Amino acid sequence: MYAHYTRKHYPRKIPIAIEDKVKAELNRMTELGVVVKQEEPTDWANSMVTVIKPNGKIRICIDPRELNKAILLEHYPLKTVEEVISQMPNAKKVFSKLNATSGFWQLRLDENSSKLCTFNTSFGRYRFTRLPYGIKSAPEVFQKVISKMVSNIDGAEAIIDDILAWGTNQ
Repeated sequence: MYAHYTRKHYPRKIPIAIEDKVKAELNRMTELGVVVKQEEPTDWANSMVTVIKPNGKIRICIDPRELNKAILLEHYPLKTVEEVISQMPNAKKVFSKLNATSGFWQLRLDENSSKLCTFNTSFGRYRFTRLPYGIKSAPEVFQKVISKMVSNIDGAEAIIDDILAWGTNQ
């Protein structure tokens, strides 16, 4: 990721009712290596956004609106379902769809990109070490990596974080 100007956002208020869940999710993400505490100053500091998922769990994201204005796109083509279907005329009987859990988190950020993904919380500052959701170039970056991974596999194609595998028999 590349950015060409500086912007800092302050922590948003967290409802007291979910404060413990947010802290627990930050701890879990830290243990997984998805985020790290950020002590030194950075040019960017995004706001943290918390989303309550239907299952009651918390998803922690950043609000990268300002950062997205500065990010240069990869311009890597995103595949459509129609394009993938047209590449599998002999597919019969056997189909499988694989989904990359927390797909973007599978991609590590370099140090500079990671610092651009610093975010403020009421518990201190953190930064993503993995590709966070909401970054405008994330789908293109992820598609490029996944497409390269399956490029030499007959009967496999990727659409963002879904890999479709097919064949004419078992």
